[in-house]
Amino acid sequence: MLRKTGLLALTLGLFAAPLQAEEHSVLLMGQGYFPSHVYPVVGDTVIFENSSIVPMSATATDASWDTGVLQPGDQYVLEVTEGMTRTFVDSVAEESLAEGVIEYAAAPPLELERNSEPNHASN
Repeated sequence: MLRKTGLLALTLGLFAAPLQAEEHSVLLMGQGYFPSHVYPVVGDTVIFENSSIVPMSATATDASWDTGVLQPGDQYVLEVTEGMTRTFVDSVAEESLAEGVIEYAAAPPLELERNSEPNHASN
């Protein structure tokens, strides 16, 4: 009986434990973002890091959120919230074609964590 009670307590404890938010990274690369689409869930964070040699930003297309000007090497952490504008552009360089999407409402198109596995079983 003690064994079942202990297992039940452990199981309930796992469900009661708070879920930890995940971090997703977007590199600002001068001419664009990498990756240009990220797939967090509400409550996760997106870390924007300028890995280029020029100042850049990531600004929601409706200007509801903005990283501000990020100098090379700078970072900005954005919390993903319900209803936030998902699309973003570089508002620093007007001629920039950089575009990105924070797709928190849909799952990634592939199981990204399985990308290193072979596509076909060897015969």
